[in-house]
Amino acid sequence: MNFLDREKRYVSVKALKGYATELVQRGVMWELAALQRLSLPSTGPPSDHCLRLIAHFIHPGKGQDGNHLCLVTQLLAGDVRTLQVSMKNNAFPLPLAKRVLLHILRGIEYMHRYGVTHTDLKHDNILFDLGRLTTADVSAIVEADPPRLNPPEASWDSTVQSAVSQPLPLPSSVEDAMTRTYLIADFGSAQSSTAHTIDEITPAVLRAPETILRGPWNEKVDIWTFGCLAFEFVTGAGLFEYQPYDQHGLDAAGGHLWQMMYFTGERFTPEQLQASTNASQYFDSTCWLKSHPPNFTNPFSMSLSNYKTLQENEVASVAALMKRCLRLNPENRPSAQELLKDPFWEGVV
Repeated sequence: MNFLDREKRYVSVKALKGYATELVQRGVMWELAALQRLSLPSTGPPSDHCLRLIAHFIHPGKGQDGNHLCLVTQLLAGDVRTLQVSMKNNAFPLPLAKRVLLHILRGIEYMHRYGVTHTDLKHDNILFDLGRLTTADVSAIVEADPPRLNPPEASWDSTVQSAVSQPLPLPSSVEDAMTRTYLIADFGSAQSSTAHTIDEITPAVLRAPETILRGPWNEKVDIWTFGCLAFEFVTGAGLFEYQPYDQHGLDAAGGHLWQMMYFTGERFTPEQLQASTNASQYFDSTCWLKSHPPNFTNPFSMSLSNYKTLQENEVASVAALMKRCLRLNPENRPSAQELLKDPFWEGVV
């Protein structure tokens, strides 16, 4: 966190490691380009639900560490993971979950409209604003707990010291959290919707099936992840387990594909499997897993009910939203723009 005297406001400065800076300069990492595109859109104002780039500069590194690209953005109060673990059962009450999800979806729609696929949507990368905290309030917090450094540590051919993390206060209540604006941050894994530099994307448990299968993929990978996050926000638990099922002859990725089929009640089509490099590793000619694990279904509504964090009359609407997002074939998933018209958002701001 830094203070800009000219603007009389605090900002956040993210310093990339030397290697990451090199990847940005080589065009392998797209973080700077994505932020520039989203912060200075060709038409209309930037979104309130995506991190906004204020400035960027190069900070000279020490020794062989290389230079550091520094990204200056607005100061934000914290991330959704920290907020969620402060809640009962690590789950958001449904009204708060809906607000967070709607704000994320607005950010996704904006990103996709400008040709940016995030590929790394997760709790840590969803942040919230300062709410009622003023610049004077932040100054008082800093004065009460001055910045300090961690002990020195070796780095290649020199010694460096990192700053101690000093988070700002969390919202004081659910009611306070309901007033915050939520937005998508950390575009370090962002990809152009039309040209991909890597295919190893998304945290394993949030990964879309086409990514596991090494098939063609596009911005719809973000829609799949969004559906997974909807489940996690209201239950406090992950929908999928990324682990091997030795008793069924499945490694972690194969087990993940199996879970996808029994949760969605869908099967992969021959066309999708034929277009996927890894499909023959897991599937036979009938489009079923080669190891022949049990074939059953476990609807989203059943999984949601098992956690008892929702009222029975709330389960159906969450399950319906998830069912729209979590389609095995990305062509069958709605766009973010289409999802924004879902009745699930009625009355949500």
